[in-house]
Amino acid sequence: MSRRKLLAGAAAVTASASAGCLDRLQALLGWRGGGQTTVRIKTLPADADPYALRLARAIAEWLTAAGIDARIVPTAEDELRRQILVNHEFDLFVGRTPDVPREPDALYSLLHSTGVLAPGWRNPFGYSNAQADDLLQRQRRATGQDRRTVVATLQETVARTQPFSVLGFPETIRAVRTDRFTGWERADLGSLLGYLALEATPGAGPSPRTLRLGTTYQQEVRSLNPLSVRYRDNTMLTDLLYDPLGRALGDDGVEPWLADSWEFERRGEDLRATVRLRPNQLWHDGEPITASDVAFTYEFVADTSGTDEDRFVPVPRYHGQASLVESVRAEDLRTLEFAFTDCSEAVARRAFTVPVLPEHVWQQRRRPATIGGVDVGGEVTEALVTRNVPAVGSGPVAFAEQSANGGLVVRRFDEHFLHRTDGGEFPAWMDGGLPFQRLVMRADVSDGIIVEAAADGTLDAAVSGIGVGTVDRVGDAEKLELLTRPSDSFYVLGYNTRRPPLHNYQFRRVLGRLLDRGYLAEAVFDGYATPAASPLAGTDWVPSELEWDGEHPVLPFLGSDGDVDEEQVRQAWQEAGYRYEKGTLLGR
Repeated sequence: MSRRKLLAGAAAVTASASAGCLDRLQALLGWRGGGQTTVRIKTLPADADPYALRLARAIAEWLTAAGIDARIVPTAEDELRRQILVNHEFDLFVGRTPDVPREPDALYSLLHSTGVLAPGWRNPFGYSNAQADDLLQRQRRATGQDRRTVVATLQETVARTQPFSVLGFPETIRAVRTDRFTGWERADLGSLLGYLALEATPGAGPSPRTLRLGTTYQQEVRSLNPLSVRYRDNTMLTDLLYDPLGRALGDDGVEPWLADSWEFERRGEDLRATVRLRPNQLWHDGEPITASDVAFTYEFVADTSGTDEDRFVPVPRYHGQASLVESVRAEDLRTLEFAFTDCSEAVARRAFTVPVLPEHVWQQRRRPATIGGVDVGGEVTEALVTRNVPAVGSGPVAFAEQSANGGLVVRRFDEHFLHRTDGGEFPAWMDGGLPFQRLVMRADVSDGIIVEAAADGTLDAAVSGIGVGTVDRVGDAEKLELLTRPSDSFYVLGYNTRRPPLHNYQFRRVLGRLLDRGYLAEAVFDGYATPAASPLAGTDWVPSELEWDGEHPVLPFLGSDGDVDEEQVRQAWQEAGYRYEKGTLLGR
């Protein structure tokens, strides 16, 4: 075994072991008697998120009613992400998770104890639970009904121990015009496939036909780095610029995309796959795409620091997928052999969703980089912080220009296999590829401004999701239509389980019962959200015991209609072993 793999293994073991020791030490040193229990809730200010602060305020009121000194700390977006996802400096936080498929293996990075010291959305809660770790590993190996049983037990364990509380799945609300493009109701514009569902009308004009979109995700147009250390929540543009080997097409799971085909086989206990790339594919700068680029990508995502044996710097965003791959070897210009860790074929396919990177561009980004004011507990490579402008990818659009006033222009890449007659066979709805020659993305701080621009015809759609406070403006605009669709991300109340009393799952269970999720869906989201008890809600992975039926099936609210019942609170604290006197929760 190389020193590099030993370093990686040691880091994982140290993370898991130190988490348990840290809990014990904090439990001893953090013992406080007599004083009121105090927590701080960190979240985004109102101008950065239309819902987060309102959620935090409601939660703070419920915690206060339960005897806790709960105070809200609104924090600017970049600083909040540093504190929560890098330095882990928080008690509780209210925020929205990144858009990820609601698939069981997505929980691996979110909850496995080897991520307690890692940056990004790799277990920011510091959650360490031996049973959960075992279940997370087993769901990777199991198949059929066995996997369903394991995943059901995993969800029940998470619901019972509450490393975080699901507050609700908001609907994505969009304002669109239909005079230049139609098909919006079929288009999920959070991914490439949604754009293929659009159809241009005669009103879209002659070439270059331009699709004009507005977003409030300003970071999305400023940085085109799919690996960004700033933990981008949205991949709207990078999904257009970069192709993975496979994409989730419909209900059939991950199917070949940049790959022409793949074949799996078992060699004893080892799972391997032979992957064949599509022929004659080019990067946006004209260089050919080869198997060497793919092999480089997986090695790079696993460790961006390269051959420096004193550092190990993986990409947090794609840790789950990369952790499925043991090795990748290029056999010729178009053929690769993948060797996987202990997992099933269905789970292994998830590894193919990593965006493939051009080696000749990213190889030079292995050098160390510094981030002012951020303590990440080690070095960071340039790959994780570069803005990556101009971007060089292989997707169906290529970078054209970035304007000084917060706009981005990309152009249709005609060499892409979607746009070529010899590109291969695709479903009928993909025929012709993208229905535009140029895409202009405008960013603004206000969803109201974006909606007004769509109303006056300056934009074709406001696509990043608008707040419920702006819905009436859409209804009042003659040429705008309101579209909603479920989101794959959810709002979460995250607990820092590294700190007492949050290290005690009994304490977290009571906090989970102080959340009236049904009330939040109506009062905060005006009904444009679905309360849930599991991060896999809305899928057939959720067992009947965790289905939402008017209240949380495991942790029902300690009150009714958004009002806390003091007697129920008193009983809950006493059963959890805490002192609750004269309406005050005392520290232990």
